[in-house]
Amino acid sequence: MEQQHADVFEKFKDANGNFNEKLVTDVEGLLELYEASHLRIHREDILDEAFEFTSTKLKFIATTKLRPSLLEEQVKYSLSQSYHQGLPRLEARRFISIYEQHPNHNQTLLTLAKLDFNYLQNLHRKEVSDICKWWKELDVAANYHMLEIELWNVITGFWRWDIGCLNDLPEYMKLIYESLYNIYEEAEQELGKHGRANCIRYAIKELQKTIQAYMTEAKWLKNNYTPTMAEYIQTSAISSGYPVLITISFIGMGDLATEDIFKWVTSKPKLVKASAIIARIMDDIVSNEFEQKREHVASIIECYMREFDVSREEAIQEMKKRVTDAWKDTDEECLKLTKVPIPFLTRILNMSRFMDVMYKDEDCYTHAGGKMKECIETLLVNAVPIM
Repeated sequence: MEQQHADVFEKFKDANGNFNEKLVTDVEGLLELYEASHLRIHREDILDEAFEFTSTKLKFIATTKLRPSLLEEQVKYSLSQSYHQGLPRLEARRFISIYEQHPNHNQTLLTLAKLDFNYLQNLHRKEVSDICKWWKELDVAANYHMLEIELWNVITGFWRWDIGCLNDLPEYMKLIYESLYNIYEEAEQELGKHGRANCIRYAIKELQKTIQAYMTEAKWLKNNYTPTMAEYIQTSAISSGYPVLITISFIGMGDLATEDIFKWVTSKPKLVKASAIIARIMDDIVSNEFEQKREHVASIIECYMREFDVSREEAIQEMKKRVTDAWKDTDEECLKLTKVPIPFLTRILNMSRFMDVMYKDEDCYTHAGGKMKECIETLLVNAVPIM
């Protein structure tokens, strides 16, 4: 959003340059302004002000003025999860229920939306079922994270990537290495039919970088070393797994995913960096206390506390500011003109959205019995009632 576009919000201010208090009388309008403020980028002070103003007013309204109603539900939900930073399919399912309660809803449009959701749900259910069958084959006793670390010397030794490495591994590691190798080989063969075999090599290199980052963290742990912030961010952004996951996610995007796209995504572009920073910081904030109860490398919280001699709470507040900045980077990159097609930018954006949904208040991946389970049931199990 260019600066002149942000200036349209000036009309909501009073003669003193503050947001007009009369805005609180229009709760729906206030809510829309609040949602719009989540699209702010760097140097858009007016949208920062809009966010502070609307969030403060909506919190007050939700707890003191609104009677139990659909609008109250929407306000409370938006305060906990903005639309822009939410997962699109979850937001679509929620909006179907909201729209259905609207007295003037279009029944044909509503039915079409329900059928569309259920159709895609069935497709995703089948895909996940196939993945689960494969994953059960990898159900080995050793810790998966440690397996990746131990695989480092094999996978990266002389840049080898061949089935002959299998003989160099202990028995308990052979299954996972063989499975990973076969997956990449099958993908390379399939891509080769379309002249895109080179793309898989970028995914392999990103996997190697990820395991190397794990190895660095393992050395830090072994030596009881607390890295500087610069050291930590450089390594942990990679160990977050986001750069490799983003690269792998591009493989199945057909002819649109050219080799130039893979060169771009593995060149540490700003959008990928922002997504990885969001992932790492949000993970560390909610998992820090739990992880430090066992043997674990220092988190970004400990690194910041040590380097700047601040309290844990001060460190967390600073990290939250950095997440906000990373979101501004994300929005900036998605809004500007680029040679990278929108579907690829959107895929990275959705990776960041996953963190906002699943790691805002707790580590819902580690403690999957609550919100994670609920979201999975919504997306993959519970069909939308048509009638």
